Amino acid sequence: MIAVIVINYRRAADTLECLDSLLRVAAPAFDIFLLDNGSGADDVAQLRDYVSRHPERITFTAFPENLGFTGGHNRLFQQLVPSGRYDFFLLLNNDAVVEPDFLERMLARIDRAQRMEMVAARVMKYAARDQIDNLGITFYKCGLASNRKSPDDPLLGPSGNCALYTTDLLRQIHQATGEYFDDQFFCYAEDTDLAWRAVLLGYRAAYAEDALVFHKGSVSSGGPNSDFVLYHGIRNSLFVLVKDVPARFLLRNLFWMLVLHVAILLRYTIKGKLGVVSRLYRDFLRGIPVMRRKRQPIQQQRQIPPSEIGQRISRLFYERGYALGALRDLY
Repeated sequence: MIAVIVINYRRAADTLECLDSLLRVAAPAFDIFLLDNGSGADDVAQLRDYVSRHPERITFTAFPENLGFTGGHNRLFQQLVPSGRYDFFLLLNNDAVVEPDFLERMLARIDRAQRMEMVAARVMKYAARDQIDNLGITFYKCGLASNRKSPDDPLLGPSGNCALYTTDLLRQIHQATGEYFDDQFFCYAEDTDLAWRAVLLGYRAAYAEDALVFHKGSVSSGGPNSDFVLYHGIRNSLFVLVKDVPARFLLRNLFWMLVLHVAILLRYTIKGKLGVVSRLYRDFLRGIPVMRRKRQPIQQQRQIPPSEIGQRISRLFYERGYALGALRDLY
């Protein structure tokens, strides 16, 4: 049995479209767990009305405050993972719609014998359905992760906008590290953090080329260029380096990481966002002691040899076309 988790934050119309597409999925069997993250009375009323017409399929919970992507999922993981009722968990963004066979095709990529227990889908852009949104997560030598754009790029793990995990994987991660998602991340890069912890425990990711999902992208957080995304995306990516990434990689690629963050500081200062950038680096520095404490058990329980870690990381500095795009922004 599969538990599907969808979280709404002030986007009820998108969420209802997502739920409509899920209810057209005939197999395999799954239950939907819908959470509202403090959106307010109007969203909650719309969602309750929808759920009342599908009580046998959807369980609805409304939180009075926004607990973030991490907090919302963690509340359900804490309730459902220990219960043993579900063998798999699918996380799906509320601004995504799915093809009727997507879940069956993702499930087919699970291979416990090979420890492939997390699966990425073929996620396309909602408004331009011939363009790739992501094929999971690729981690680059500059120390940032981004949307995987080609099947030839290394796959670290699935993107949180559509991710299938075995319950065993989630249980083992929690047992080894004391958490499912890291609540200090709130949102952004929490899927990278989880993927790294799974990889270090010996798990592998698979990609379901024929599992189609269409994603609008960042609609609940103000769009990809918002201050909110900038702050959480960069701060949390730095947390991942301190918390998860093996020292050998950090030392080998320190130069490229410094180049990246000098470029980030320059780019966003010119764009008038020095205040946001200063705050994210300040809060990163303040968070280092906590992340270092979390790092110790993660690295002590590592089950993957150093020689295999490099296979999970792209040799590119960052995703293709990024540098050119950054220069266009500046000039």
